[in-house]
Amino acid sequence: MVRRQTGLTLVELMVVVAVMAVLAAIAYPLYTNQTQKARRADAKVALESIALAQERYYTVFGAYGSTTQLSDPDGDGNQNDSMIRSALASLDHNGDGSPDNYAITIAGGGQAFEVTAVAQGAQTGDAVNCNNFKINQIGVKTATGSASNCW
Repeated sequence: MVRRQTGLTLVELMVVVAVMAVLAAIAYPLYTNQTQKARRADAKVALESIALAQERYYTVFGAYGSTTQLSDPDGDGNQNDSMIRSALASLDHNGDGSPDNYAITIAGGGQAFEVTAVAQGAQTGDAVNCNNFKINQIGVKTATGSASNCW
């Protein structure tokens, strides 16, 4: 009676490790591309929300507002009535109070405004190079980048 040993040989184990490495090498770039795409979508939604806040501010005050005016529309120092708090909070994933992947700039006042989102941190390595987004008072959306489908 011959007794056989059961289990994996070192060669079989190395084949499994090699297959896992190949799968990881394929999956990681796909994952990072999807997370960058999601961050771009978050930035675009935030810009459009801020543009809507500008329109609400214009309806009430007859002019577009600055960041300070949109953050505290009635000027009482209490930002609970902020028109842009939720838009900026949607970009703050680590909870430190500032956007993580896009820096938002609001240039407004009088009869015009422009809201800009500039990539920062991990988003600067965006695979499709959609790093900067802008929207203005007439709804014109522009982006800098080599991809034609940034917006």
